[in-house]
Amino acid sequence: MTIPIPASQAPARLGRGAAALAWWKRYCDPAGDGDPETRARLRRCRSAVDALSIRPAIRLAHRIGIPRDVDDWRLTAGLDLARVLAHVTIHDPALPPMRAAGWKTFPGDRRESEAGDDRPRLSEVRFRRLLEAAPGEELVVAFSRLVILLDRAVSVTALAEDFLSWGDRTKRRWAFDYYAAGVAAPDASEPSIEDTDL
Repeated sequence: MTIPIPASQAPARLGRGAAALAWWKRYCDPAGDGDPETRARLRRCRSAVDALSIRPAIRLAHRIGIPRDVDDWRLTAGLDLARVLAHVTIHDPALPPMRAAGWKTFPGDRRESEAGDDRPRLSEVRFRRLLEAAPGEELVVAFSRLVILLDRAVSVTALAEDFLSWGDRTKRRWAFDYYAAGVAAPDASEPSIEDTDL
């Protein structure tokens, strides 16, 4: 059962994607005023603890609404998001992650080997593995690999929102997007407690 989050708790969630995009433009955008040193340091981090020594990573956590005095999974998620966003080199608002990685048209009974040019960039085996990724290091690796597979071009806003709300609702939406059945996808606008959400 899905329990909607009360409206009093929702506003912090609304601007996270936009806040992540503004942060990415300032620190990671190679075409703009991004900081190559920060981007390189974040890519080399092997854990959220490594990212604690990088001020812009902490700044991202704060910008997406994590209080400064928090020392729990929310801070770790914010630091991990900075590590993932450091892999993006092109923000394309028209490229939500699974629409870019999945099937171009609904496959029906076709197999990947029969798809030709319609074949997904992310294989179904890897897609299933991605859906099983647990929050934490496993999810950072999975999202970073996805960004690299997409030639580092993706919607930063969508990527950030999906990373921060990784849970059943996001996974279901990704499955509909992956199989090009997005018209039938569940509504993503209603947050729920069911999701692992900030």
